Amino acid sequence: MMPLQVELQRNVKATEDEAMTVEQAAELLKVHPDYIPTLVARSDDLKMIGDTIIAKRDKSNDWLIWMAVVAVFFIISVLPGIGG
Repeated sequence: MMPLQVELQRNVKATEDEAMTVEQAAELLKVHPDYIPTLVARSDDLKMIGDTIIAKRDKSNDWLIWMAVVAVFFIISVLPGIGG
């Protein structure tokens, strides 16, 4: 059986806007609404704003942007100097 916080995390991320109210989550997991903030606190990928549970955004794309900037700089400034 899957832990409740993992089930909550998967269900929140499966929604279109990656958000869910406490009441929706309690109904889905069949627990009391007062228990939902505890589940959110146990999950690293969820946070609460008011009575809405949202999935945290993945910040792993920052390195990809920097790599693209470095690659463009290399192509524009270094490669022409090597060729001629």
